[in-house]
Amino acid sequence: MQLILYGLIGSMLALVGGLFVLWRREQVKKMMTSLLAFSAAAFLGVSFLDLLPEAIEAVEEPRYIFFAFLAGITVFFALERGVMKYFKRHAHSHGEHEGEHTESLPALVIAGDTLHNFLDGIAIAIAFVANPALGLTTALAIAAHEVPQEIADFSILLDRGWSNAKVIWVNVLSGLATFVGIGIGYFAVSSIVGWLPYLLAGVAGIFAYIGLSDLIPETHHRAGHKHFHRVLVPFILGLLVVGYAIKLSH
Repeated sequence: MQLILYGLIGSMLALVGGLFVLWRREQVKKMMTSLLAFSAAAFLGVSFLDLLPEAIEAVEEPRYIFFAFLAGITVFFALERGVMKYFKRHAHSHGEHEGEHTESLPALVIAGDTLHNFLDGIAIAIAFVANPALGLTTALAIAAHEVPQEIADFSILLDRGWSNAKVIWVNVLSGLATFVGIGIGYFAVSSIVGWLPYLLAGVAGIFAYIGLSDLIPETHHRAGHKHFHRVLVPFILGLLVVGYAIKLSH
């Protein structure tokens, strides 16, 4: 029951930032280009400032961590091509725009976030097994650096025309992966600990791919030749917010 409570604490706190985006939905729409730049930075920040360093620190030989990082990129590159193949026909049949790679973005974001939540659950369970008090601090630390990422997730789904209810339900269902990770981590801790750094590196690759392949190109597309500070400032702010949240959590 303690582990379930810790998972709920982490999930609820992480949703706060995303719910704020929905609360200010109309204002958010007016600054979506800036928010996409912030989102790109949030994904890259979590990848390179949190997940990848965490994975490297947990192993003696980091070479294979980078293989796992590249594997995450490769898997999501393949996934995006598959999603685009289906949605291209879907968009054509409805007379919508073809060729926009961002049509696959919601699926990638949800899949990446679900995997991340699953690994967070495993991390909470492993920490709890080592020391019950450490399980709580781990859950709080995870929630702290998840807040800017949830803002990014909600902004992206909102931008794709999703309703408030749909965005909330999808994020709640994605959050349930945390409890799956908690269950598996608690009952199979000895067999999972060795794999966790490589799984973290894989998710780091996924987040890097989403940030570099989808969000930054989309930000450039929307900003065109007109904006500089409106894009650069939120991007830097996203890196600083994620970096500060990670520093606090550590």
